[in-house]
Amino acid sequence: MQYVVMSVYVLFSVAGVTCFKLGSSGTLNISMTNTYFSIKISWLSVLGLLLYVVSFLIYMGLISKNQLSYLIPLVTGAVYLLTMASSIVIFKEPVRFFQLIGSVLILAGLVLIHLKSK
Repeated sequence: MQYVVMSVYVLFSVAGVTCFKLGSSGTLNISMTNTYFSIKISWLSVLGLLLYVVSFLIYMGLISKNQLSYLIPLVTGAVYLLTMASSIVIFKEPVRFFQLIGSVLILAGLVLIHLKSK
């Protein structure tokens, strides 16, 4: 069950930052005038913020129930790898050689952490 919750956290976190980035590329306008403060944020940015808040709450629950030395590297690495994948696929960002090498090392570390925990 903990792996399901970890997976949900990772997916919500990645979806949150991806949606926020998608939404902020168009209509993110924050202004302050003499009479009031106005914010214009697209619905995708709002969805991204909501997903990220939910992922934070899940993260707090995971931290309270799991070993930090296992949890933090595992979910942080997974979030990094999936965020990189979404930035390549959705935003068409280039991948540099050292990013690729780093990602392979992170993936190897995730496998080793998981094997060591069994």
